[in-house]
Amino acid sequence: MARTRSKPAAKVSKETIPPETIAPAALPPSAADPPRLFILPKDTSPDSRIVTLSHPATATPTRYYFCPEKGFYEFTKIAAPRSSPRSWLLAPPRIQKTDIDSKSNAAKEDTASVDKGYITKSADLFIATPLDILFLLLPALAPKSTPKEHQKQLFLSLDDHLDTLAATSPHLRQLLRTPKLKERIAKRMESVADIVDAGDEKMYRLSYPRLVSILLQKAERMAANGLPASMEEKFVRSALDVPILDIPREDSGISVFESSEAVDLQSQTTTATTPTGDSQTTVKSETTEATSTTSLQPPAISAPEGIPHLLRLRTALSLLLSLVPPTLHTAINASLVAPTIDFTPLTTHLAHLSSLRQKSAALRSVSDNISRKRAFDEDADEQAEIRAEKRRKKEEDEKRKKSESRGLKQLRKADTSGMKKLSSFFTAKPAVKK
Repeated sequence: MARTRSKPAAKVSKETIPPETIAPAALPPSAADPPRLFILPKDTSPDSRIVTLSHPATATPTRYYFCPEKGFYEFTKIAAPRSSPRSWLLAPPRIQKTDIDSKSNAAKEDTASVDKGYITKSADLFIATPLDILFLLLPALAPKSTPKEHQKQLFLSLDDHLDTLAATSPHLRQLLRTPKLKERIAKRMESVADIVDAGDEKMYRLSYPRLVSILLQKAERMAANGLPASMEEKFVRSALDVPILDIPREDSGISVFESSEAVDLQSQTTTATTPTGDSQTTVKSETTEATSTTSLQPPAISAPEGIPHLLRLRTALSLLLSLVPPTLHTAINASLVAPTIDFTPLTTHLAHLSSLRQKSAALRSVSDNISRKRAFDEDADEQAEIRAEKRRKKEEDEKRKKSESRGLKQLRKADTSGMKKLSSFFTAKPAVKK
């Protein structure tokens, strides 16, 4: 029987199949008008809208939120610092499948974009805060230029004042069709203006004492519970910070007279210790408790009584004046004197602190000059020592060269590049490899 040989198995190709490459998803281009994030008040009317009105102080077009029931709101922008970029991820709320089945076809079409979202490039946040409609009325009541003392304004009707406002804010003309808004405007107009009756119609003219009284009431409410932490630190605490006029004698080398405020501050921070062990333990425990308590709240402001409140009040008034037309600033500032309110103690205390800061800056400059002079003197001494050492070495070399004989001088001129040194004949014999 003849032998048969089986066919060899087919060779499997060793070539590896390349994995499927997934192309990266292409990002859509940036939107020319990206969406913004707003926080609006609750329980507003369905007819609420965003309108464009003239800013009462700058007369520039500004966006406001208007609710027929609650009035006007201004938008406060909160932006993230540039040092730490942030962004917002905006996405619609998730909807359960059981709810989708029960909705109409129109609602089902809206749910097609549930999984879609948007990422804003900047983390800006706009918060709608209430705005007194009185500030929007002041441009109509304020004179076109700064009035003189003997100059009096004319009484005008409410419609005349509203026509003046509508000339610069076209959206306001449409809003005045709301009955409640016109009633609210008339009520706020009566609180800040002098009124005369001309038959069946009332005529209004701005009253500076009433305006100043309203501004003071608002400022008192703002300063009653203290300003926000950032404003308190920037406008109150840093402004009332007392500089320490002290330079250590061992650092300056001169005697400096310390101010009484610096002595009082230093006496408050020093801790007295006694040689007994019990008393030292008591002082340490009290210090620990005081430290743990003060770490939770900022230290008290070192200023005479009433000065911090006056500074908060003046800061609040300056913020309110940013919503008042500039033509009224002179008259308002002239009215902010005694007996209405007296800022004289605050002005005197701030002037005293300014003089102390100037003295502190002068003393620091003196200390810096002394330290720089001492550093210069030390550098001069070091350079003098280096120069003396070089001079000494140079003199020693010249003295050694003069003491050499004629033979040594000639041998020094000989070419010894190919010669071995005498010390090479006295080295140890290298070990022989076996």
